[in-house]
Amino acid sequence: MLKQKTKSLCALALAGVMLASLVAGCGGSGAKEPAKTASKEPIKFGIIGPYTGPNAKPGQSMKQGVNLAVEEINKAGGIKGRQLAALFEDDASVPAQSVSATEKLINKDEVAFLIGTFNSSTTLADMKIIERDKTPMLVPIAVAIEITESGNKWVFRNSATNPMQAEQLMAYIYKETKQRKFAVIHENTDYGKGLMQAVEGYIKKNGGSMIAESYSIGDTDFYAQLTKIKNNAPEALIICGNLSEGSQITRQFKELGIKAQLYGFGGLSSYDFNNVAAGSNDGLIATSYFENASPNPLAQNFIKAYKAKYNVDPDMFAAAIYESVYLAKDAIEKMGDTKDIAGFRVALRDQLAKTKDLPGVQGPTTFDAKGQAGKQVMIIQWNKGQKTILFPKAK
Repeated sequence: MLKQKTKSLCALALAGVMLASLVAGCGGSGAKEPAKTASKEPIKFGIIGPYTGPNAKPGQSMKQGVNLAVEEINKAGGIKGRQLAALFEDDASVPAQSVSATEKLINKDEVAFLIGTFNSSTTLADMKIIERDKTPMLVPIAVAIEITESGNKWVFRNSATNPMQAEQLMAYIYKETKQRKFAVIHENTDYGKGLMQAVEGYIKKNGGSMIAESYSIGDTDFYAQLTKIKNNAPEALIICGNLSEGSQITRQFKELGIKAQLYGFGGLSSYDFNNVAAGSNDGLIATSYFENASPNPLAQNFIKAYKAKYNVDPDMFAAAIYESVYLAKDAIEKMGDTKDIAGFRVALRDQLAKTKDLPGVQGPTTFDAKGQAGKQVMIIQWNKGQKTILFPKAK
């Protein structure tokens, strides 16, 4: 009797186990699906830029460059089997707004890394947050020297600094012309003041004279500053600002009939600037760090893909940020596995610091101990809406 009862209990227990297994296997009501492993979750990263405001045009180029890179990487299988997910936050070129965006991306969205920003002032403001929260940031556009001279170990810049650009432009002027009497008009930001100071330093070292006038982002009337400049009769006027105000300055410069050679930096070599300048940029000479005439095979592949996707040629902003995504991809592929987002960020920072001679659309990238890459600065000249590369000269 006892033996028979024991057999019955065993049979009931076995039936219960089988029923539980069947319910779980069928995913019945109340059953939970297995949680996704962390290794298969998308790798989220944040891109902070001016998608509204006076720098919305280059902000659009930034978005397009990122989206193209993400699309290419994900179509090829992602990174270690994980897809990339880009999260965009608008800073409208306002430091306080950029800080809020940075904190949201790091602490709420839990991104693995950041790319941005467009302005030096917003980037410098964000750097305090990335250092505090230990999150790596790639800086493809902002050029203030302080960004990589601050001792912040979480920032990596793959673009030329203010001094690099100013040195190259001034060296060209001193070699190719006899111009030694200069005027500078600069935006009253870290970017504009940094360029002005770099130009001034070169002139003091190599001989010449300079006067300077400033303006604020968003200004549209520059007649007062330009009239002072005209009365000083400079041989050259150097614009240290972005395309929105730069295009107004070149128009008003022409209206006032100022007889001086025009020079500029960065954004004044972009086709967006050419489009809004409406011919007033004819003859202007500017620095650039990416041109569509580049013989670099990676650059040519990028240009072809960008034009096919957006039906427009890429500018240097799109190229620089596209390259940044691939710099992150390379580092993630080479770094070891990590247990959590904090560990991922540290491992990525450490691997980015080891980047050496990595091919890219702007040429090879090697980060020095400060997180700064040495990048070639080109010099172009506008003529009837077209650009000629003045430096380096074609071989």
